[in-house]
Amino acid sequence: MTVAEVVPGVWRAGTRFINWYVVDGGASGLTIVDAGLPGYRSQVDGALGELGRKREDVRAVVLTHGHIDHIGFADEFAAAGATVHLHPDDVTLAQNPRTNKTDSKSLKYLAWPGTLAFIAHAVRQGVSKPAPMPPAVPLVDGTVADVPGQPVVTHAPGHTDGSCVLEFREHGVVFVGDLLCTMSFFSGRASDPQLQTRASNRSSAQAMASLDRLQGIEAQTVLPGHGVPWRDGVESAAASARRIGCK
Repeated sequence: MTVAEVVPGVWRAGTRFINWYVVDGGASGLTIVDAGLPGYRSQVDGALGELGRKREDVRAVVLTHGHIDHIGFADEFAAAGATVHLHPDDVTLAQNPRTNKTDSKSLKYLAWPGTLAFIAHAVRQGVSKPAPMPPAVPLVDGTVADVPGQPVVTHAPGHTDGSCVLEFREHGVVFVGDLLCTMSFFSGRASDPQLQTRASNRSSAQAMASLDRLQGIEAQTVLPGHGVPWRDGVESAAASARRIGCK
């Protein structure tokens, strides 16, 4: 996927399966939001180069949650001196992906073309060979993270225990991680905003309840971990997820 500017100062990178993002915090440098799969480290220099930037410009990596498809290259920036930020409830998960637990077994989802394509992609991109998770600065609910762009942190558990939503108010965007997605796991194509599947969520009931925590977020552009941007505001995205329910 070609690096694309979502709004001024925010870029979407990654692949059609998984997004990672770059936020320009002005004089304080860049923040990367989520870090894809381990194999995505090969994308980093090219993506930053398209923006006329270098790795040294990245001051922080903020992780919406601790799944392996979101923490993949965080270690490289930590080694170069950038801070890595993650909610404490997901530290164990990030350190050991085998501790992941979900509502439902994944077997029944294997008949879905989108699921099979995603699994094949993850294998090719090193899902079974994660790098050690670096030490992380805790994300704290209701605070402003001390990173370029200064996002407001909202703890929104359900997909994982430590899932967080990050609102960059000056940019008018909110990163929802995997609380919401705009990719259908039936087809692997674009869809209206919805929750992740029960085979992906730690607690789908809790994820549904966490949609209420999005109230008051004014950002018009909603950026998920999987799928295309949603530009009709967080309220309509949450309404769509409630309507569709959890599969």
